[in-house]
Amino acid sequence: MTTEPRSRRTDVDKALLGSATYRSLGEQQLSPSEERFEKGRRTVGLFLAPVVTIAFLVLPLGMEPQQQTLAGVLLGVIILWISEAVPIPIGGLLGVAVIVFLGVAPADDVLGAFGSSTIFTFIGAFILAQAMLKHGLAKRFAFRILALPRVGQSTTGVIVAFGAITALLSAFVSNTATVAMLLPTALGILGVIAKLMQDRGMVAEDFDPLRVRVGAAIMLMLAYGASVGGLLTPVGSPPNLIGRVSSKRPPENGFRLRSGSPWLHRSVC
Repeated sequence: MTTEPRSRRTDVDKALLGSATYRSLGEQQLSPSEERFEKGRRTVGLFLAPVVTIAFLVLPLGMEPQQQTLAGVLLGVIILWISEAVPIPIGGLLGVAVIVFLGVAPADDVLGAFGSSTIFTFIGAFILAQAMLKHGLAKRFAFRILALPRVGQSTTGVIVAFGAITALLSAFVSNTATVAMLLPTALGILGVIAKLMQDRGMVAEDFDPLRVRVGAAIMLMLAYGASVGGLLTPVGSPPNLIGRVSSKRPPENGFRLRSGSPWLHRSVC
């Protein structure tokens, strides 16, 4: 008499938090072929950027000298950004230095934008996000909200609460940083739910926790919550601050962006 082989019980933690599903930046490693590609891409970009810039400067394109010089420098910087021949911030600052060196504009006009309050607002938001990421404030905040009465008693309450938490944090921190901080928490919540379903016999022993419907709902709420929260305040997303700076100029299209409660009202409505 033959017996059917018993299905192997799924290790939920390994399936959700294993290297094939979620890896931090420090754990990511490139394969030899990827390393060769990255090295070739950086080498090509390092030589192509100055060649394209110089060629654009000497070609008779019928443009104003300053316009042609600026366009050539911009193309060179874009190549550096795409190829990552140098770190992206260094590529941007290198373009600024070349613009001043070639006399496209005075140094005061070129460098004056770096003293804008918008730049320091960005810096403050990045520092806040890094501090929250280091000390786990987002995770503590999420667990405290999920521990409230009637929130953790149903999957619907967990999903809605998690979306609200994401939107609230994303209103003051960049969308990408919010998702990076809350993704481990989302995987942890999914792991708890998957284990409960497994222990109660609601799924097969060898089920895939990544295919649980509640997991897709949590991940979608994480993405949509961050997108909506980024619109609630001017510091929620970089385009908001850029639009706020642009709105300080005389309005040509008949509208002007303002911060404060009107901004929040327009975002919610």
